[in-house]
Amino acid sequence: MSKETAAPNATIDTIIIATARMKELAQFYQDGLQLNPPQSQGDDHLGFPIAGTYLGFDKVKDTEFTYPGAVSLWFRVDDIEATFNRFKQLGAKIKYPPTKKPWGDTLAALYDPDGNLIGLAQR
Repeated sequence: MSKETAAPNATIDTIIIATARMKELAQFYQDGLQLNPPQSQGDDHLGFPIAGTYLGFDKVKDTEFTYPGAVSLWFRVDDIEATFNRFKQLGAKIKYPPTKKPWGDTLAALYDPDGNLIGLAQR
């Protein structure tokens, strides 16, 4: 059995985004996804539990940071239009608006302030 077919039960457990703007980026996701306030792990980490996955933000020095971000995060949401509009109002740059795909899902994509891709899916 190949590695691709051997792990059908794999799930995302933790996502950590390194950023020079930890508090601002955590606030952006908190507001956009309507999350509870983040948990603090000292002065250099904030994070949120989201449906069995942990989304964290590590503060790095500007010299350790590369723009645009290289992370692509996809979130399943109940109301893609409302979530998309919240992120847009928060200043997210649009890659593409909510679009019905041939397989039935509606997808949208935006960029957070660090240039990481935020994907939204409504099934």
